[in-house]
Amino acid sequence: MKNKVLSGLLIAIVLTLAVIPSAHVQAKVQSFSDIYLELSLPDDAIVLTKDSPDTDKGWQTAGIVNVKNEKDSMTKMGVRAIFFDPETKSLVRLLQKQSSQTSKIFNLSLLSDQKKTDFFNSLTDSKEENTKASIEEYPQKEADFFRYNIEITKDNTTMKELIYGTIVNGYTFSFDIYQSNKSTPIDETFVKALVDGTHFTKFLDKAEVEKETKNAAILALAEFAAIIIILVALLVIRKRRIKKQKFQKDVKASALSKFYEAKKAREEQSIKDEVKFINRTKYTDQVIKDFCYYDRFIKHFLTWFVLAILFLAVLVMVYYSKAGILGCLIAVILMFVFVFYQGVSVEKVIERTIKSYDKNKGLDAVFTFYEDYFTLSGIQYISSFPYLQITDIKQHKDYIYLYLGSDKAFYLKKDSFDKESAAFLEYLGPIVKAGNTK
Repeated sequence: MKNKVLSGLLIAIVLTLAVIPSAHVQAKVQSFSDIYLELSLPDDAIVLTKDSPDTDKGWQTAGIVNVKNEKDSMTKMGVRAIFFDPETKSLVRLLQKQSSQTSKIFNLSLLSDQKKTDFFNSLTDSKEENTKASIEEYPQKEADFFRYNIEITKDNTTMKELIYGTIVNGYTFSFDIYQSNKSTPIDETFVKALVDGTHFTKFLDKAEVEKETKNAAILALAEFAAIIIILVALLVIRKRRIKKQKFQKDVKASALSKFYEAKKAREEQSIKDEVKFINRTKYTDQVIKDFCYYDRFIKHFLTWFVLAILFLAVLVMVYYSKAGILGCLIAVILMFVFVFYQGVSVEKVIERTIKSYDKNKGLDAVFTFYEDYFTLSGIQYISSFPYLQITDIKQHKDYIYLYLGSDKAFYLKKDSFDKESAAFLEYLGPIVKAGNTK
């Protein structure tokens, strides 16, 4: 009988506890993982950050009308978050700052009593007559905090600022309350709850951080020096290349002058040049398009491959930086825009090249190769081109491209020679190579 009574009482107590609401306010946790900080705060507290939408009703509830200006101020002042307590109407800002002094102190809790006193005195040492400041240590379960009270009187207006702060991992973390022209004291209930609910998930070692900072500075200096060396090297190479190109240009100009003089002399003497090879190639839109894509992409495959490797390296660096996935997304979008631009630009080149040929004159190009020059007829008026003007010879699929510059070329179909194309390449290749190495 007694057991049944006890069991009934226990069940009644459990049901009562389940029905009756808890006397204390439920808490929620706000995490700032990048600074190893977690805050336990009342469940009904409003949390606002720079990432909070401008349309968030919390701004209006907290009494902040101009959200844009507030966010700008948060960036300038180092405010990580704003907390508002609907019950006490308290508005508290969480600030994170770093200076040479905080880096030197690193962790306030590790200071000796004397150094801590000296630090507190430095905060209250003000020469302004209209400023009153007081500071005292505030006990907290994880880190030594200080309660810093400032009153500034100016033009019959008193501005009060109350700061609960500490120094952890080389940064100052402070909870600030501002109050203007009010005779009533600041309600500290909410701010004390925030301080008491502060939890640091990791305490860093000062020596390790200083070592990492030093190594990072050395690495940055080395990278900067490497960039300077590369830039200087590129400038020297470019200067030498320009000088070499100018010399080659002068040599070619002299050789071309001699070529035209010799050709004119042969014409005056009615000497006919011996035909070495003849090629007939139909210049269709597809042939022109194939060349333009080859010239822009396939010819520069190695360059594109290196760019792709560099882009992947940058993508990995961005992913592991503060930019994270968002930075990677931006990088991918920029790369897509770059590739799209390349595709658009090559299409424009194709369009211009097709228009440059007068289809009324025909699409059959006739190339006649002599001992030291070749002529082109059919798609334009007959023109002569000394082999000295050929800068490169490339092959792609069924075509041979004779370059007369970096991006201008004539296209010759391999099976459209009067002789074997291999014999043509064997004949012309050494001539062009010798002309480009003079």
